Amino acid sequence: MILFAKQPLAGQVKTRLAQVCGAERAAEIAGVLIRRTVALVADSWPGEVYLYGAPDARHPLFEQLAAELHVHLASQGAGDLGARMLRSMCQGIERRGAAAIMGCDVPQCSATALEDAYETLARGGNVIGPSRDGGYYFIGLQRPEPALFTGMDWGSDGVLNQTQARARAAGIEFHTLPLLCDIDTWDDLVSVARLDPSLRSLVTRSAHVVFPLNPESRS
Repeated sequence: MILFAKQPLAGQVKTRLAQVCGAERAAEIAGVLIRRTVALVADSWPGEVYLYGAPDARHPLFEQLAAELHVHLASQGAGDLGARMLRSMCQGIERRGAAAIMGCDVPQCSATALEDAYETLARGGNVIGPSRDGGYYFIGLQRPEPALFTGMDWGSDGVLNQTQARARAAGIEFHTLPLLCDIDTWDDLVSVARLDPSLRSLVTRSAHVVFPLNPESRS
């Protein structure tokens, strides 16, 4: 398993979230989401887990997670998202014969879904996990397919449909995981936290500030 994460640096991650809670708080939340996702995958994924950082893996949080959870660190390298994903997928497939990439924006993903994905890959299948914003949070392949990562409209609500259409053209069939919400905006965070009590503290409080569930009611 390859986990993709940006270094949780203020002003460089979760910029849409920061519009409500500020850059420092958004970076703090990003760090929590990364930690929770890595811990979930390290506990649930039977194979090796790699954390690929952007722009590289030299960040104290990444190094701490590697030491605590015994995950491997690597850098995503240069290029757009598609180039970085394709390169990472090729590396994973070379190591294991099949590989999966997952984002760190869905800590609410269940262990059952991860086990389902692993078993599908082990049987020779391909896997995709759709997100509510029209993209995907998980993709697992038996072979690298450049068409799935080249010239894509990254960041748009058509990425999932584009990927599925290109997969069909390449003769790739996907097993589909449960639909999840990527946590990119304040509304996303609130929506997920309402269903997952363990995430509510990210919405309601930090060490010094209380954040109401309705951002418009802030004083």
